[in-house]
Amino acid sequence: MKKVLAYVVLVLAMIGLVACGDSNSGYTADYEVLSIDELRAADQVEVTFKIQFGDIIQQEINRMAEAFMEEYPNVKITVNIMSGSYDDMKKQTIEDINSGDAPTMTVGYADHFAEYLISNAIVPLDGFINDPNVGYTSEELEDFLPGFIAEGRQFDKKGSYFSIPFNKSTEALYYNKDFFDEFNLKVPETWDELDSTCAQIMDIVKDIQDGQYSWLGDIQNNIEIGEFVPMLYDSNGNLFTTSIHQWGGEYTSSIYKSNGVVDVQKGQLKFNTDKNAKQAMTDLQNLANKGYFNLPDSLELNYGSYALNPGKALMNIGSTGGSSYYSSAICEIGVAPTLYKSADKKYVLQQGTNLCIFSQASDLEKLAAWLFIKELVTPENTAKFAMATGYMPVRQSAYDLPEYTEFLQGRSLAAKVLRATSAYTSNGWNYFVDAAWAGSATVRTECGTALSSILIDGADIQKAIDDAVGRIG
Repeated sequence: MKKVLAYVVLVLAMIGLVACGDSNSGYTADYEVLSIDELRAADQVEVTFKIQFGDIIQQEINRMAEAFMEEYPNVKITVNIMSGSYDDMKKQTIEDINSGDAPTMTVGYADHFAEYLISNAIVPLDGFINDPNVGYTSEELEDFLPGFIAEGRQFDKKGSYFSIPFNKSTEALYYNKDFFDEFNLKVPETWDELDSTCAQIMDIVKDIQDGQYSWLGDIQNNIEIGEFVPMLYDSNGNLFTTSIHQWGGEYTSSIYKSNGVVDVQKGQLKFNTDKNAKQAMTDLQNLANKGYFNLPDSLELNYGSYALNPGKALMNIGSTGGSSYYSSAICEIGVAPTLYKSADKKYVLQQGTNLCIFSQASDLEKLAAWLFIKELVTPENTAKFAMATGYMPVRQSAYDLPEYTEFLQGRSLAAKVLRATSAYTSNGWNYFVDAAWAGSATVRTECGTALSSILIDGADIQKAIDDAVGRIG
């Protein structure tokens, strides 16, 4: 691990040496906001858009690109599809930045953008946003879901906009609807309710025979061999950070330089000394010790859907972007909002990527990219994108569009997911985002490892946390 971290530090140092600009001078909008007339009068302007998405999302992006190019015939949108993971795309993008061949725009996560900002490789979008001709009104900015838009504003105390939200997902509670209907059980809403619900479940299943219900499978065999647990949680990293927020603790925080700019190369750990964070881990471990709840790893599975589908679990909290993985379930799948600890701390994690523009692009290319970003996230387009892909609309007004509200009444699993998560926008939920810096993904990974040992192995909580801090370095 130390060798890997040393390599990351070396790579980041090389980026700082190769790139132009002084990263200590603050983030500057080194571009002029040109007019639409100037864009239309230009010869062909090419916008390269680097993505890492599957076929369905590609089709939606191509649909919107074609519509945009009809509006601006002299603009060519070239979509470059990268293979591999998002991390692979980030590494390739850094190489492109250093070689002077960065794309015009891309999608990414906040920790990716933190690495790009080491060399001022992406620009703040405030110049476009505040422009009276091509920008957003205050009402339009307020139309973006607050948690989504906030993710791109964390890199300085001014709240400069370094990205615009694009494909957003969150987490939801998937459950065996047949079981809950048959035994008249209420789907739990809180972690305390989960405790009592799981006690009821264990009392019910002990008297059910294998094959008695087609939607439950060989329940007694699964219990006997230790392969039944009422509820699972897909992502150990997500659970670690979400539970800390819901229990009123702190996970990490940004470090600000004297000029008000976030230090994108390091951050501050909070979870290791936070008493509420430790209490969250203690309460989760108690549930695991009762046999009520755990991670998929406890059943040697990668995802909870692999247990829920054949009846080895009755509930699973997982990404709303992964609803297709429940298509082979032997039961009807129901979907509900994720659990929360208390009504005043209904925190839910936001996932998915955001859109940014690179500083190497010309001013005309930047303007074209900005106008294309606006096209991608109009209320109508973000709603259509959600219906086609299962991701969530990023604009509040999209939720009220007749086409979208009609879609939510459907019986498809995608409709169920979006219907359940629409509660997050109206029932007091807060989409949260944690501090991002070049090494924040490593922190998340090591915290997830700590949680696995706490829940699956019954490890001492403080020792597991301290060991994670030691691995982070």
